[in-house]
Amino acid sequence: MDRKLFLTLLVFSFTLFLLYQAYTIIAPFLAPLVLAGVIAVTTHSLHERLLRRMPYENAAAFLMTAAVIVVCVAPLVGLTVLLSQEAARVYQGLEQTTAVGSPGFFDSISRHPRIVPWLTWLAPFLGPFDLDIPGTTVAVIRKFISSIVNYSGEAAKNVFGFIFKLIMLIIALFFIYRDGDRMQRQFWSVVPLDPAKKQVMIDTVKRVLSAIMYGIFLACIIQGTLGGIGFLIAGLPAPLLFGAGMAVCALIPVVGTALIWGPAAIYLLLQGRPLMALFLLVWGVVAISSIDNIIRPFFISGKARLSVLVIALGILGGIVSFGFAGIVIGPVVLALFIALFEVYRTEMFPGGAAAGDEKRATE
Repeated sequence: MDRKLFLTLLVFSFTLFLLYQAYTIIAPFLAPLVLAGVIAVTTHSLHERLLRRMPYENAAAFLMTAAVIVVCVAPLVGLTVLLSQEAARVYQGLEQTTAVGSPGFFDSISRHPRIVPWLTWLAPFLGPFDLDIPGTTVAVIRKFISSIVNYSGEAAKNVFGFIFKLIMLIIALFFIYRDGDRMQRQFWSVVPLDPAKKQVMIDTVKRVLSAIMYGIFLACIIQGTLGGIGFLIAGLPAPLLFGAGMAVCALIPVVGTALIWGPAAIYLLLQGRPLMALFLLVWGVVAISSIDNIIRPFFISGKARLSVLVIALGILGGIVSFGFAGIVIGPVVLALFIALFEVYRTEMFPGGAAAGDEKRATE
């Protein structure tokens, strides 16, 4: 093998190894870093105006970070703590009902006057399967409540991790405000494209990030509104408060709004209102929790000027690959790929698309 080629391959392999190790180190903090970057890009114009009035980078970055904390982070944390306290009381009661020494409570549920007719109506249909309807119902309720209690316990253990990531987000936000433009110029200086093409890529990233924030915000608002409507129809107290709570919980991966409407459905069932409990369960699964997978790609697609399919694939594939941060990373990567492909197409095949369009127009 040629010595020069061998050294080139060695340097290339070592570079890939370093990149992989760098990603391994950053991966645990990927979500707060990505969120800090998205917030900084979204509020970049405000930061520039502040810099024009206050030409001190550290002071401007500090004021912008403090403003984000006051406007966004503090209310979000406060509402989360309030909901956690309320949820803790509910989960404590649920944990007591799932204790080993309280089976009679569940037996009383299966014998409730409003539940017995439903179990009797289902009995002929499930008779051939030789199922114990009351026992099965009790087992399902107990398992569902136990899973909620277990999840709440795990969430309580991760409070320290949440606080640490929140601190990481604030620190990263400060340095992105202060050094973001400099880091961006250094990054794009090594990209082998002419300035016009680089600007296209930069504009693509900014447009998609703004669209993602827009889509996430609107999706959370709609989920919270639908949750409040569900609570109002079901006759539950404080639909506005719980709707706001569901808007916040919509940001939590996997479980999301189910942290609120799930216990509420159980509460309705324990109160002897199985129809309302079933309604809230179906409403929660179909309308509240699933709607964001439909409306979020449409919201982001329109503002990012990309097809709904690209945005949907970017969000779903990004979540699978990178977790919660993939909501941002996935669409941005696909948008950059499409923009880079367009740059390659226009450079390597200039006029190709126009010639094809003219040919189709004359046929």
